[in-house]
Amino acid sequence: MPELKPLLTRCLLAVAATIGLVMVLVSLWLGPAVEPDLATLALLVAGLVVALGALALRRAWAETAQAKRTLEEAIEALPASVEIFDENDRLVAFNRHLLDIYPHMEADFKRGASFEELVRKSIALGGVPAAKGCEEEWLAQRMAARSAARHHPSEPLLQNLHQDRWVRIHERHTRAGGVIGVRMDISDLIHEQQRLAASKAHLQAFVQTTPNGVLTLDIDGHVLALNPAAEALFGFEASELTGSHIDLLFGVWMGARLSPQALVGRPQELTARHRDGQELTLHLSVAEVKTATTHRFVCIITDLSERKRQEVALQEANTQLAKQSITDGLTGVGNRRYFDQLLQQEWQRSARHGHSLACIMVDIDHFKLYNDRYGHVAGDEALIRVAELLRACAGRGGEAVCRYGGEEFVLLLADCDLAGAMVVAQRCLDSIRLAAIEHDAAPLRRRLSLSLGVAACVAGVGDPQAQAVGLVAHADAALYAAKQGGRARLVCSEQAA
Repeated sequence: MPELKPLLTRCLLAVAATIGLVMVLVSLWLGPAVEPDLATLALLVAGLVVALGALALRRAWAETAQAKRTLEEAIEALPASVEIFDENDRLVAFNRHLLDIYPHMEADFKRGASFEELVRKSIALGGVPAAKGCEEEWLAQRMAARSAARHHPSEPLLQNLHQDRWVRIHERHTRAGGVIGVRMDISDLIHEQQRLAASKAHLQAFVQTTPNGVLTLDIDGHVLALNPAAEALFGFEASELTGSHIDLLFGVWMGARLSPQALVGRPQELTARHRDGQELTLHLSVAEVKTATTHRFVCIITDLSERKRQEVALQEANTQLAKQSITDGLTGVGNRRYFDQLLQQEWQRSARHGHSLACIMVDIDHFKLYNDRYGHVAGDEALIRVAELLRACAGRGGEAVCRYGGEEFVLLLADCDLAGAMVVAQRCLDSIRLAAIEHDAAPLRRRLSLSLGVAACVAGVGDPQAQAVGLVAHADAALYAAKQGGRARLVCSEQAA
């Protein structure tokens, strides 16, 4: 074993020295009273022993010097700073890395200054930013910690040096009472940690303040964390949702159990509900975060509910506007514009399918006299009443009632021949008669009455617009004939459109 070799050498040297001393004493004691040869032999043996001892001592010195060089080379080859203090806490050995960290203290290192002297010098030169303004207090704490570590080894010390340099200091006390210190430059690590901490702080600030909901899920879809926006969005506190599966938020409404893996790369709009039952329209994007030690999924949720409500309101407003554009503002039936559109549509349908299309023109008899007698407000009420009666008489979903102009109305009857149109027209006559709307200014009947003209045909080839107008013209001609014939009657067109 390495420790036995120096011990054995010292023992041999001691034995050789003892033997040599004994032989010299014997030779002196015998002196000339004994045989000269015996005395000479004793001296020779003593000299030989002394020579052998000297050789052994020289070899021991050489081995000691070699061991010292080996130790120095080993210390110098280490990638960290190494410093060795003796039992008096004075520096006795160090490597070049210590000079790299403290280049301004080379002279103090070489003269073997004490640890306290070195620390004081470093503080005075501004090499310990943490001690600024409390130098003596900081030094006392450092020395106390170094002393306490002799009996209770402490954790490595992290220290900030000059020029924003960081070292981690490991100190161990030896059995001989000295201290071995190792200083590792970890500036790059600290700077990277600082950058990561700043990046994490920025990310955390963004997550906490963004109006978008953010959910962090494990690989099975359970909620690990959520931000305040997500809490407000769903009405649940973080403590209530943590550990819950995302089915609680989305799956129930989507009708299937959700897997975060299936949602990655598929941004989608979906429906969810707030805790109070309010329906939410959300845009969901899921990203996978996978490292050597972490596998998570991050959900970014955008609340589209308000935009969706605005879209629905706008759609309803547009629908209402479109309806108003084709609706007579007074009577609520279709206006002339709607009738023209509907006539073209039904004419083309009649041409495609060969079905008959009928038209009934309606005029309120003596309506000017009615306005003159009862006033325009009553006249408007009469128009509304007539429109209601005509709509009730038209009945079928494929039949439309429109105000053609003034006191004239028109009924367009899809898939209806002349006979069917006459039935509807007669129904209109009967309905107005039974309504018995007073009209004292009428020359004959003293009741409001209608004149009707009826025409029907199957659309043919050629100019569809001209032919459709022709159908209306025939119905209008029949209406004129009804008025000429005494009013309060219907007349059918004898010509096909």
